[in-house]
Order: sequence, then structure tokens, then C-alpha cells
Amino acid sequence: MTDSTNNGNGSRLSVWQLVGYGQFIVPLAIIGLPIGIYIPAFYAGTLGLDLATVGFILMIARLSDVVTDPLIGLLSDKTKTRFGRRRPWIVVGAPLLVISSLMLFRPPGEVTNLYLLIWISAIYFAFTLIAIPYIAWGTEIAGDYQDRSRVTGTREVFMQLGLLIAISIPVAYGVMYGTGGNVASSRGAMAWLGWSTVLFVPLCMLWLFSSVGEPPRPAVTSVPFGRGIWLVLKNRPFRILLIASMFGALASSVGMGVGILFFEHALGLGAQAPLLILVTFVCAILGAPLWVYLGGRMSKHRALGYAAGASILAFAFVPLIVLWLKPASPELVLPAMLAVVTVQGLASSAGAILGLSILADIADIDMLKSGEPRAAFLVSFLGMVRKIFEAIGIGMALPALAWAGFDPKMSTHSDRAIDALLIVYCVVPLILSLCSMIVIWHYPVSRERQARLSALLARRIARRV
Repeated sequence: MTDSTNNGNGSRLSVWQLVGYGQFIVPLAIIGLPIGIYIPAFYAGTLGLDLATVGFILMIARLSDVVTDPLIGLLSDKTKTRFGRRRPWIVVGAPLLVISSLMLFRPPGEVTNLYLLIWISAIYFAFTLIAIPYIAWGTEIAGDYQDRSRVTGTREVFMQLGLLIAISIPVAYGVMYGTGGNVASSRGAMAWLGWSTVLFVPLCMLWLFSSVGEPPRPAVTSVPFGRGIWLVLKNRPFRILLIASMFGALASSVGMGVGILFFEHALGLGAQAPLLILVTFVCAILGAPLWVYLGGRMSKHRALGYAAGASILAFAFVPLIVLWLKPASPELVLPAMLAVVTVQGLASSAGAILGLSILADIADIDMLKSGEPRAAFLVSFLGMVRKIFEAIGIGMALPALAWAGFDPKMSTHSDRAIDALLIVYCVVPLILSLCSMIVIWHYPVSRERQARLSALLARRIARRV
């Protein structure tokens, strides 16, 4: 293997490099989906922990990343080994990810709140060790405006494939053992998800290392931590992306954390609930090439705004389905929700593809201002803020449901409890998503301006060399 990947010199990445880089997201997606969707229902419903306490624990564990994310980002940027800056961190994080996944998804006997706190914190830390260097690596292997979208687009396709595997494992378990009901949050299905990490993490890591090289770090001086933070906060394009991500993180964490509960209790879909998630991920794969194309044809932030608008418009029909269609024609609830999630799925991949492609462009601007390549720090800073708001979202959503009288262990619920579930799952995310769309629409860097900035950065690096 040679480190001949693109380092901003205009050459396009090969298909082998794109696939080799993108496939590593598969095991992260397989683990990440249950954490966001299944774990609240699994620990509060199947294992019997208090719903509000589960929400608080998930919030506390998520907030621990506020310290670890920037630290790992800074250390990864400054790491100097013969194997590169990013690989050593992934090697360290992989065993911890496997062990913590097994413990979280295969709890021995009855569990306690402390057990959940320990292993959800461990898995979040493992994600930090792996994901920040990995995503930063992706911002560095492509220097072209459109090629960066190819990198994030390929990664997003594999992300959705990983999510498909994650949603298919509980379905396969239900088919084999005929459990029916809430199969997605059963002990057996969760155990299968835990064992899948043992298979996928080492295989995908070896494939990544054998196919993608790390561009050499330019010979530059380091920026002091305080000045580095100040430069980030002064970077207007980054601030806009950051604010849009705050709203987006709140919206996704609130909706995702109660999604399974909503499908099973508000819509009454039961064992059909995983089908909605499955369709969402299939459509996200189908939509990925569209957003890579549109991100090249128009400015990335405009394409991202159009995707958000389409998703918001489709999601606005969910209250009508619950309040009007379900009482009148319950047999039409599933087809109606399939239509909604189809549109949402097609639009959903735009955020990961175009948002992280924009972040790679912002890394150029930051290097022009700071003089140091700080991709991992930018990734970690954005991730830290997102995780804070994700923690706030899930930490508020589940206690709010508990306060309204919703109990996931009950088969029937009061109108007040169902209304609260509808508000938390749909109305609140709709408002937050609209705010995110409005903010990103005002992103100031067009394709043409980014090309000028990249050329200026290349000349500056050449002079230093």
C-alpha cells in the first residue's frame, strides 16, 4: 500500500479508494442505530428500567463527549507516527467498541442504572476514539469541491447499508424464532446485534488500512489551544454550519429516541414497525447519488436546504395520519407512513453527504486562518456540540413522556399520553428542522468562492514547502 491518495492536488480518488474508505462506516452504523433507536425501548421496556431515568442516563453519557471529543481531535491532529495520524486511534478504539457493544446489547440477567451508565459511556468513548480520526481522514483525502462530496456520498451509502443490516438483524431474528410483537427490542435481537460487531469491526478495519493512505501532514507550526478556539468561533461559515447542526441534532435525537415507541404505541404497527425504518434506509441509499450530483451542480448548502424542505413537508402529514387516518381507516396507516418515510429517506442522506462535505471545505478556510491542518479538531468540535444537543434532546424527550403518563410497558394509553408522544416525535422535530433549514440557507460560501480559497491555500502550502 502507498500513501498516494489525493492531497488537494486535483486528482480524483479511485473507486477502490472510495469503497475502501467508505465501507468502514458499516460497523459504526450497525452499532449506532440500536443506541439511538432500540436502547431506550430495550432498557425501559424489555429490561424494565424507569423511562425517565433511562433518558437521564443517556443524556449524561452523551455529555461526557464534551470533554473527550475536542481532546481526541487535538491529539489526532498532532499525532506523528510511521503509520499516520488517524490509524493509531482507530486501532485503540476498535477493541473497546467490540467489548462495550457486547456488554450493552447482551446484558447478563437483570440490569441496573449503573450498568447502563457504565457501558453506554464506554461505547460512546469508543466511538469518539474511532469516528473523529476516521471522519477527519475523509476530509483530507480529497481536495476538490465535488470529490469531497464523492467521499461523503460513498461513506453515506455504506452508512445506510450498515443501518439496513442493523434493522434486518432483529427482523431475521423474529422470522427465525417467531417472536412477533416488539421483536426489535427483544433480548435475542439485541444479542445478535452485539455479536455482529465482533465480525464487522476487525474485517472492515483491515480493509480500510489496506486500501486508503493518509496524506502527509504539511510542515506547519501548531496553533495554541486558546487561539485555535478563537479562530474557530470567528469562522462565520463554521458558525452557520454549527448552528444548523444544533437544531438538526435536537430534532433527530428527539425523534429517533422515541421512534420505536411511536410506531408501536401511537400507530399500533407492532411487528411492522421495523419495516418503516428499513424503507427509510433503502431510500437513503437510493437518494445518495442525487445529492452528490446536486451538490456539484449547485452550491452544497442550497441542495441541503432543498432536501430539508422535502423532508419537513412529508413529515408534516404524520399528525394527520395519527389523528384522522388511524381512527377512520386503520388499514391505511402503514401505506401512508410508508409514503412519508420514502420521501424522508430520499432526503435524509443529504445531511451527512453535503454537511460533512461542507465541513471539509471549511477546513480549508480554517487552515488559511490558522496555518495548521486541523480537520480532526473541527470534526470533534462540531461533534461535541451536536452531542450536547443530542443529549439534551433525548434527556428531555423521555422524561416529558413519563411526565405525561406514557409507560412503554403498558399496552393501552390515555389520550394525553398519545398526544404527548405525537408532539415529541413529530411536532417538536418539525419546528427544529425548519430552523435548521433556514440557518443553512444563509451559508455564505459558493462553489466558485470555495475554488478560489482552495487555490489560495495550495499556493500558500507550496510556498511553505
